[in-house]
Amino acid sequence: MEDLPHKFSSSSRRKFLKTGAGAAASLLTASPGVGGASPGDFPQTPPVQPPSPPWVRDLIIYEIATKGFTSPNGPETGTFNSLKARLAYLQKLGITGIWLTGHSLADPHFFYNIWTQYANIEPQKIDPSLGTPEEFKALIADARRRGIRVFLDVHVHGILSFSPLIKEHPHWFRGGIWHMTDYDWAGGHTDLDDWWVKIWTNYVTEYGVDGFRLDFRMFRPDLWERIRQNAAAAGHEVVIFEEDDAVIPGVTDFTQHDHNLRIPPPGSLNPHLLNNIPGFYDRIFGRKGYYKVEIQYSDDGLRASGDTKGIGPLLVKLQGLTADKICRRINDVHADGIPDVQLTVKNVAEKPIENVLVSDDMGNTWQLQWGKNNRLLTLEGAPPTLQVYMATLAHGWPLIQLSCHDEGWEGFPADQSPYVAQGSRALFGYSCLFTPMIPIFFAGEEFNATYRPIPWLSPRLWGGGKLGTGKWLYGTMLDWDELQQPEHALMLEDVRQMIAARQQVAALLGLPVADQPPQLMAVPHQSDFDVPVPYIRWNEQAAFLVVANRDPTHDAELTLQVPLNEIGWGGRASYKVSSLWPAGESKTCTGLELEKFACTVKHDKTAAGGLRVFKIEL
Repeated sequence: MEDLPHKFSSSSRRKFLKTGAGAAASLLTASPGVGGASPGDFPQTPPVQPPSPPWVRDLIIYEIATKGFTSPNGPETGTFNSLKARLAYLQKLGITGIWLTGHSLADPHFFYNIWTQYANIEPQKIDPSLGTPEEFKALIADARRRGIRVFLDVHVHGILSFSPLIKEHPHWFRGGIWHMTDYDWAGGHTDLDDWWVKIWTNYVTEYGVDGFRLDFRMFRPDLWERIRQNAAAAGHEVVIFEEDDAVIPGVTDFTQHDHNLRIPPPGSLNPHLLNNIPGFYDRIFGRKGYYKVEIQYSDDGLRASGDTKGIGPLLVKLQGLTADKICRRINDVHADGIPDVQLTVKNVAEKPIENVLVSDDMGNTWQLQWGKNNRLLTLEGAPPTLQVYMATLAHGWPLIQLSCHDEGWEGFPADQSPYVAQGSRALFGYSCLFTPMIPIFFAGEEFNATYRPIPWLSPRLWGGGKLGTGKWLYGTMLDWDELQQPEHALMLEDVRQMIAARQQVAALLGLPVADQPPQLMAVPHQSDFDVPVPYIRWNEQAAFLVVANRDPTHDAELTLQVPLNEIGWGGRASYKVSSLWPAGESKTCTGLELEKFACTVKHDKTAAGGLRVFKIEL
């Protein structure tokens, strides 16, 4: 679930810390976690378990809300068995991992008036409304036989306040958020620690699950390290990924919100990011990019601004990646071992600063001031210089999330669908499947499912309002009969073929090494109207050219200048070019022909439209 207390008015959830060079004061203090602790308060010992399993490279993760994924007996009647009956469908689609957001005992009305895994009562117990422990075990075993890994959703911070666990072990709990009672992770309770480790170890050793997604925050990396060690000792490698904290090597493998690339619905925030994957990579690796800095002074309210193009009185320079200063979360200031992007700002007035805003040309805005956390920054020295540090990539495998259950949060427009792609092959392919990242998307997106809320889904987090009008994606009911309609069947077939094509790309290129920029480059192009920036990925054996068109009504005509020399492929007499998606014929091209390579991309949201992927071989 989203971390509501830390939301702020920005198009990015990436946290942002400002410090002055030399004598500038620190602005923020680490906000305590549950029970007064933050993850940095606990020891993070060097990893001793094996590295990520080799199958992590092949993951295509499909998120399932168990109750609404199927409806064998009406709304909210999905079970382990009804999900098991759909595993053949997922196998044919090409899914290799399930993020299962529903397995343990939980309340049926606490959040949005529906059953959710996040309204947890007793994490060690299987919810009987979903099935028996034996049926759960059979689901996991059948998924494994089909090459599909299953990851359980773990609500880490606490449980519902009426849980019998609180009466049985009152010393385990202290304080609360989300109208729940929280575990006292900072209390030094070894019996709580051992109980927690035993629960999730048993899910691996007794049921055969392949890992966990940690909701909200991790809190105790040392405990999850023990769980990984136990699993490895039992001969069962696992993957652990958390919602939003920086990855801890040897404990977690990747981050759900990696790079903050949660793609919004059409017409909402940050459309530029969807159209410039090469620019996105340039920024996260600190290589280049446009940034604007605006400073508001606290004594007179006057503002000064400048950007990396030299416009404005402030002189802003992108230094690139620099020594680690800050943690990835917006409320923490401790270092996390991950290099940060650094901007240096000169011509700053020698007086207190009330607010600093940074924006880029991809629709992101970061700011110093949000909610009630106002701070002043005083610069000293002559001339004063402001250093701005922004969190960058997390350790671990890169991941991209097309959609997840948190789309459609309270306040989402009533006339929009919380699904992200909504039939766009360009979004599914260009922005997700063909990037060098592990993809995640929510169930139903692959056939452009119509969003249908569970009839009693509230539009408000804590209930109320007109039931059945909520937009939270977790509360959708999939209508599998839609696959009998040509529009939905064609979308499914296109996504299935895209996944098959992605698997060909992955087999040849793989995923980049953690924290290393991929071999990915923008391709110069001309087109009859604006299209997403084409990009090319390559190694010594093959290159893949990705071209998109997000216009739903017009075909795009492009001429591409394939950068053969820049990728080390220049000077050959000829090249073999194949249409990988949609599947098509191969032809031989000279280098001169690839410097003026013409292609047509059909209009988006139609069969075989919105995207072209070419394979180039020597």
